[in-house]
Formats: sequence, structure tokens, C-alpha cells
Amino acid sequence: MRRSYKYLLRPTGKQTAALAACLEDHRTLYNAALEHRRTAYATAGVSVRYADQSAELKHIRADDTGGQGRWSFSSQQATLRRLDKAFRAFFDRVKAGRTPGFPRFKGRGWFDSVESPKDGDGCRWDSQPEHPSATFVRLQGIGHAHKAALALVRDYDLLVHEDLRIANMTRSAAGTIEQPGGNVAAKSRLNRSILDAGWGVFLTVLAHKAESAGRELIAVNPANTSRTCARCGHCAKENRLTQAEFACTACGHAAHADVNAAVNILRAGLALRQAAKAAQREAAFFRERRSHVQFTPFPARWPVPHVPWRPVHGWRGRPPRRTSRSWPGRRP
Repeated sequence: MRRSYKYLLRPTGKQTAALAACLEDHRTLYNAALEHRRTAYATAGVSVRYADQSAELKHIRADDTGGQGRWSFSSQQATLRRLDKAFRAFFDRVKAGRTPGFPRFKGRGWFDSVESPKDGDGCRWDSQPEHPSATFVRLQGIGHAHKAALALVRDYDLLVHEDLRIANMTRSAAGTIEQPGGNVAAKSRLNRSILDAGWGVFLTVLAHKAESAGRELIAVNPANTSRTCARCGHCAKENRLTQAEFACTACGHAAHADVNAAVNILRAGLALRQAAKAAQREAAFFRERRSHVQFTPFPARWPVPHVPWRPVHGWRGRPPRRTSRSWPGRRP
């Protein structure tokens, strides 16, 4: 299962310069943090930790707004954690009795990646020295989608959602020159809000996490789920008073429209689940029945007993013609 994606970007000239400046400033930060640790231990015998340098990062950014202050705070923290990880590996090698290899300063060309844990759910920019105009970016998805999907997967064993057709829902209403569409501006705003909400991304992330955690995910037909009463089953367009209000015209049941639709979606999912289990039991029954029944295959051709025919004397080796005037032993 893919948990991260790697894309090849081809930035413009200005974007290339900005990415190069970002790499250079993070390299400078890494080297400055390494020098800080070395100087503090050499002069005062003090070991500087990641928490100490992360706390000073705010003051560094405030004093250098045009340099370090213009980049993501979380990406700079990731660079400091990268240095702290190098020191932990160094001390682990010392304890194990191996060649320590003290962390080194990063020269130009030796610091080619920047991590941004808080950009969405995380991304990493990797420069490509062999392709100066290309840059790789690894995206781990949308943060809110991942968090919401993870919370649902942790709390529930069965998840049911509407089988939404995002491409059809966000289709343009402009039409053609011969048949222009109507309410184009309103439809454009609706399409933009649907795409901004990231329904498709969320459902994709939810499907991946449910499969990874062994949860059951069911997609149901969304037709009339918001118009059907969850109490009596009456379906009518008039039941939906507003976008958020639902009032059944048959039984008078009133509820929030999304809550009423959620109940209908859950019932439809449970019905599909029950039907799928019944089909599986029936298939298993017939498989077991076939395994206990001994079938005798029919022959490809029924055997016909061979009766040798001996021609009657005087018929010259040919069978007689069974007519009223042809009798055995008599020439016609």
C-alpha cells in the first residue's frame, strides 16, 4: 500500500532560485547548530539538546526576518531534529564500540533535502543535482484527512459512506455555444467548495487506512438518502425543508438533515453487508456440497452393441430393401 507519493516538479527560474535559497538557509542552520553544540561542549562542557536549540529558533527567526524567518518554522525544526538524530547515532556507535564518526558540517552539494512536516500532512523537497531544473516532492497527503480517517478507523470496525461521483458532481455547467448552461456562477462556487473540501482525497485515505487496519468499508448508493425519512421510510422532495433541516411530511419526524441521511446510509450499508454475507454462506454451502457428491461422468457416446450382419444368399453382399415386394431369399 502506498503511504507516500513522489512527484517530479519542473519549477520555473524564480521557483528554482527560491528552492535553492531554501536549501542554502537550511544548510546554514544545520552547520550553525552543529557549531553551537561543539563550542558549548568544548568551552563549558555543556551538552546542547534539540529542545534548547528549538527554543532559540524563535529568536533567530525574529532577528533574521529576510533570511531564516521567511521559511517554515516546522521545516527548520525538522533540520534541527536531523542534526539531533546524527548525534544520537554517534553516541550509539560509541556505546557499541564501533567507529564513531562525529557529525560533520554540510558543504555545498551535501545538503539536498528539506522536510516540512506541517505542510499539509508532510512533504519533503529533494533537489536533483543531475537535473538542475527538476525537483522531487514527496507528499504524505492532507493532514486533516489523515487525522479524521485515523480517528474513524481506530473507533469503528464498520465504516459506511456514500459512493460519491466527485467528477460528475463538479462538472462544469457552462455548456456549449449552442446550448449554454444556466446558473454558471453558482455552480462554479459549488464545484470550488466541493473540491476544497477534499471529499475524494478523504475517501481515498479512508479506504487505505481501513484496509491497513482490517476494517470493513462499504460504499452505498447515495440516491434519495437525504430525502427518505429514517423513521417511516417515506421519500419525498418536500421532506428536505432547507439544507440543514429535515421534516417528514408523512409521520412528522424532524431531525438534522445530515443526521437523518447518515442513518439511511448506515442502514443501506448494513443491508449490503448482510446480503454479501448471505451470498458467501450460500457459495460456501454449494462448494461443500459439491465436494461430498460423487459425480459419474456420462460417456461421450453411448456404446452401441455390434451385431454382425451376414448377407442372405443371393443378395450380392448388399442388405435387402424392406419393401412390400422384397422378401429375404427372393430376388426382386
